[in-house]
Amino acid sequence: MNNNHVYDMIVVGGGPGGYTAALYAARAGLDTIVLEKLSAGGQMALTEQIDNYPGFENGIDGFSLAEKMQKQAERFGVRSEYAEVLRMDLTAVPKLLETS
Repeated sequence: MNNNHVYDMIVVGGGPGGYTAALYAARAGLDTIVLEKLSAGGQMALTEQIDNYPGFENGIDGFSLAEKMQKQAERFGVRSEYAEVLRMDLTAVPKLLETS
């Protein structure tokens, strides 16, 4: 990714926890991006049937649930990029991430 944008929050990993964090950050007014190297949902996207997630009385497959999480976060302004984080410098000001 060739992007010199300075974000308020960068979430590394687009699993359920990552998109939840991104959603709350965006709702709080933070300029937020999620970086995921494979697909939204992480490991959850590979799950054939999820029966214990509230709001889906007949269950839902992991890929569909992951898409819904991504779309909901994006509705609040979260940007999603498919990229692998190659290097982080958390001592720099601002902090730096190098991606594929």
